Amino acid sequence: MKLTAGGKVFYARRMTRADAHAVCTWRYTGVREIYNVQNDEESAAEFLDGCHFALSERFGGPAVAFVNFGERATLPLHELENIYRDESYTDLALGLAPEKCGKGLGKNIVLAALELCANFFPEDGFRVTVAKDNARAMSIYRRFGFTTIAEFTAEVVYPSNSGTILTKPVPMEILIAPPEALAQIGKI
Repeated sequence: MKLTAGGKVFYARRMTRADAHAVCTWRYTGVREIYNVQNDEESAAEFLDGCHFALSERFGGPAVAFVNFGERATLPLHELENIYRDESYTDLALGLAPEKCGKGLGKNIVLAALELCANFFPEDGFRVTVAKDNARAMSIYRRFGFTTIAEFTAEVVYPSNSGTILTKPVPMEILIAPPEALAQIGKI
């Protein structure tokens, strides 16, 4: 599926096994290290649930980002069940290839993700769960009119770049935007 996001074109496809394995090799540093996933078959299989999409900059090209919708884009915390139960919003999560971080693609990736989401769930608003210290992402979502509806701390388990499995408390926010936000966002 061709997506035009802020003048940039991305191609979305359901995540393939090759895409899933590539994403599992992405390694982030610094505060973004919490986004690392295990590079194994079990982790790769989680990307093949039909709700994950790879975004590439050219048709059939390597994934530069991924988007997922639904329950996999939420955190399985009891205290958040009532928030996530509101089905007037579609949950989405995004991942950007580490080598693309800080290159000015974030706004266009978010636009592409929202456009893709709206193709499947045209009546829904959008909901994202973001680490508070992910300043770039928070800035983009706020510029697009997302507002915070909850703040909490989650224990995140992730593989460090040295291979050790770590656990870290991470302050998070859940943000929402109404369905008409996509039309407004396109004007930014």
